[in-house]
Amino acid sequence: MKKFIVFFILCIFLFTASLFKQEFDFSIYDNLNVQIFTSSKQIEDYGSVRVVDNGAGQIINCTYNDYKVLSSQLHDVSGVTFIFTGNKSTYEDCLDKLNVKVVQCGESDFLGYTNYFNGGVKAYDKKVNVQGYFDGEKIFIGTPLLLGSY
Repeated sequence: MKKFIVFFILCIFLFTASLFKQEFDFSIYDNLNVQIFTSSKQIEDYGSVRVVDNGAGQIINCTYNDYKVLSSQLHDVSGVTFIFTGNKSTYEDCLDKLNVKVVQCGESDFLGYTNYFNGGVKAYDKKVNVQGYFDGEKIFIGTPLLLGSY
């Protein structure tokens, strides 16, 4: 009976731990900005945050610190894009740190899956939740996909 109780408690602990995703810390990157895409209008004004109404929803442009505050308050989030400066090495390093399982990769873009983000969409018959692009100066990392212009 004791073995069953210990086993049961261990199962509950492991299940509970699996519910919490470790969040990736983008603050290590230079000139970091965040775009949050929502499918409903949610905020009017929030400090230095720039909000663009795009019909049904909003594009919220903010700093990473503002994103950390806003992300727990927003709902109906369609996607998030992290934009920062860097070179090809920074881009490749970010993919490594995100531990991306690449589904499709080009010269300057990728599509894949990482455990750092929730959700996802289906592409190439696989679940993906991260897309990236490097334009030579800026790096764009979007979840579940890149939205907007890049």
